[in-house]
Amino acid sequence: MALIRKMHAIDDRSLLDKVAVLSLNNAHAKETSALDETSLAELLEMAFYARGIARGATALLIALDQNSPYRNPNFSWFKKSRESFVYIDRIIVAASAWGEGVARSLVVS
Repeated sequence: MALIRKMHAIDDRSLLDKVAVLSLNNAHAKETSALDETSLAELLEMAFYARGIARGATALLIALDQNSPYRNPNFSWFKKSRESFVYIDRIIVAASAWGEGVARSLVVS
């Protein structure tokens, strides 16, 4: 039996709904970290890549490159160890979209 996955439109950072992104992020703060409006704005400003599904309500991916001033122990390790890299800070998918290939779509895009 073939697995049929839904197609989801990927929204650029400029189309993300900050309220929806905060809600999705903070529902998964244990796995990522909690954000408020200011820290989300700062993170998005530093991001090399930021995309979402349903304007960030269904899924979100935020990635930074080696030029980011991001202060995070994991990111710092890469910055010390690699000359060039892309660091995926967070990829979050709402439970309602699990198993639909949403995370893969965001990474591949």
